[in-house]
Amino acid sequence: MRYLISTSVVPLRFFSHRRYLKKSDHPTHRTVFDITFNRRRLIRFLTWITAWLLFMHGTIMIYHYQVSEVGWYFMQLFDVNEEHNLPTWFSGFNLLIATLILGIIVKEKRRLEDDMTFRWTVLFVGFCFLSIDEVAVLHETVNSVIEPSWAWGGLVIAVVVGVYFIPFLRSLPKRSFRDFFLAGAVYVGGAVIMELLGEPLDSDSLAYNMTTLVEEGMEMFGIVLFSRALLAYLMGGKDEGTFSLRT
Repeated sequence: MRYLISTSVVPLRFFSHRRYLKKSDHPTHRTVFDITFNRRRLIRFLTWITAWLLFMHGTIMIYHYQVSEVGWYFMQLFDVNEEHNLPTWFSGFNLLIATLILGIIVKEKRRLEDDMTFRWTVLFVGFCFLSIDEVAVLHETVNSVIEPSWAWGGLVIAVVVGVYFIPFLRSLPKRSFRDFFLAGAVYVGGAVIMELLGEPLDSDSLAYNMTTLVEEGMEMFGIVLFSRALLAYLMGGKDEGTFSLRT
């Protein structure tokens, strides 16, 4: 027997949840949250927010350098190359979404004793670090105390990680392989390649700020694409799925 306590639908409409009390095989696992998840609505939401933030950055920079000076506070609020503002908060949230999805997959892989469980776990830990780094700005701290750009080190790490994950990628379904590869290429292209291309430019110029627009845009969209690929893999291509959480 189970008793329905409450039902609520989030206004953004990418998921809803129901809470139940029911008997369980484990005496301490009684409360269950059944979360119905719509992947298309979530990805659409993340895509629109990303596009809006990039549009605001581009519009403000063009106006600032081509028309009239824009106030510092307004530029700081939307500058994708600055920290502790709306783009930084969203990027951290974006990475957190991917991390949570990876956590669900890792838990399922452990239950099934999958051969690739360890590599899924490494991926999960890596994204935990990336989400922390986005908010704590660890890479900028490193960049401030070393002579070469951190991007060179990032390029080496990207190559090593790519080689390490070759067996992992080969184990994926063809569509997931393609989606994961595309998301990784877009993200690394922005985080490393565009970072290096922007280094010689004057930081107080329109050209530099348009380069950072492309760089940060590729990073943001790369994570959105990765979350999309993870959800498609997890949900078998279905638009909606239900996850049960026991406490």
